[in-house]
Amino acid sequence: MAFGGCAIGIKLVTGDSNQTELLFGGTFGFFVPFGLVTLLVLSWVRFIEKRPLATLGLMRAGALFSYARGFLLGLIFMGVVVGVMALGGGVSVQTDSTQPSGYAALGSVLIMLAAFIVQAGAEEVHVRGWFMQVLGARYRPWIVVLVTSVVFSAMHWAPNPVAVVNLFLFGLFLALYCLRTGDIWGICGWHAAWNWAMGNIFGLVVSGREQSGVLFDLQTTGNPLLTGGKYGPEGSLISTIVFLVGIAVVVMCRRKQGNL
Repeated sequence: MAFGGCAIGIKLVTGDSNQTELLFGGTFGFFVPFGLVTLLVLSWVRFIEKRPLATLGLMRAGALFSYARGFLLGLIFMGVVVGVMALGGGVSVQTDSTQPSGYAALGSVLIMLAAFIVQAGAEEVHVRGWFMQVLGARYRPWIVVLVTSVVFSAMHWAPNPVAVVNLFLFGLFLALYCLRTGDIWGICGWHAAWNWAMGNIFGLVVSGREQSGVLFDLQTTGNPLLTGGKYGPEGSLISTIVFLVGIAVVVMCRRKQGNL
């Protein structure tokens, strides 16, 4: 919703549809619109709702450590998904690709890291930062977790039944992780690492989109149920299992602390 509002705003200001498409396409499609979404939400909270940004889960204390831990976990999760696919013969190295890879693509890979940091941060500030906190002021935590997970899934709607389930589990895991840590830094890092590793480290399709500039130019082969097919690993049953395991671990950790 906020993303679409930014697009409409740019079109109204410039009066040029081509200019809007330029800003929202390619790498700019990460930095410009998602940066504007973040700025919009932060400004709304600070100046309209008149509350500190810490209420969004953006506390200063321990922010770097929380982000780094989440980022590392995101890399591990995606590494597990790709590793299991490789063991089952569902991943192979592309031999006919014309895009840069390896050392030659390092610059593009690092730029996309920054792009995914902005994109993931915007989505988490919007959904798990602002929207989840607004709902949490009125409803029980389990309702908030379910609603935000459904909304997140709808925001990334895909013509793939497994991907739809996985997007819901994706949102469910991040919502529970957020409640577990008490901030959104960790899920911002996890989300960015998951997307970046999938698209620019392993060269796989991210939510149906191919990425340019990869370290390892891989492609999925075999049964789409296990590889995600054209949608990428997020449409894979392997990702389903990984998310379910992640959710179980987060829930058990909260039970040990008596906070669930």
